[in-house]
Amino acid sequence: MRRLAAGVALGAALAGAAACRDSSVSSCFEPNASAYFFNPPGDTNGVFRWPATYIPVRVYAEPAGELQRNVDSAMFLWVGAFRCGELSMTRITDSSLADIVVRNPAVLPAPRAALHFAADSVGMCTGRTDVALDGANRLERPIRSYVARVGIDSAATAACYHFVVAHELGHALGLFQHSGDVADLMYPVPRRRALSDADRYTIQLLYHTPPSIPPTPR
Repeated sequence: MRRLAAGVALGAALAGAAACRDSSVSSCFEPNASAYFFNPPGDTNGVFRWPATYIPVRVYAEPAGELQRNVDSAMFLWVGAFRCGELSMTRITDSSLADIVVRNPAVLPAPRAALHFAADSVGMCTGRTDVALDGANRLERPIRSYVARVGIDSAATAACYHFVVAHELGHALGLFQHSGDVADLMYPVPRRRALSDADRYTIQLLYHTPPSIPPTPR
């Protein structure tokens, strides 16, 4: 059974969704779908999404192997989830200007933040996204995502990178929990090449929910 975002955020999300369904933007939501949690674990009041003033979200992808191609594919996937143009993203070449940095280390580094999300797929690669908040409860830019090779099978590793890069980018867009449904890309062991109805509805709902966590200034 699926769940909507909990606590205060649940009320805000439901109110926002109801308002949207009663207005001209009802078509912004995936029909007949349900959502999973997107609040930070243990923080039912916490909601982060990139605000309109940060659109397009700037993404830096390390020029390593097929990482940039997979990041481009993942960006296209998530932007395509929106029906009303709520999100756009652009890949940039200067990491110092990025909102999200994606790297391809030989092994995952030690987590740099208390809030981090790990995933792997088919045992061939592993990924993690680190999210840090400053003393003013602002999200520190950039969010950092990593994807590292584990297995030796080239074809399986290529498939794993496709799944895991897209999964980690979902975290970097504000989906701060995992889905409990294996059918979703945001399941902790992602095995999908596309977003499920629940993935689309959850990110749509998030970007129609008032945020409580702002990013640090650009």
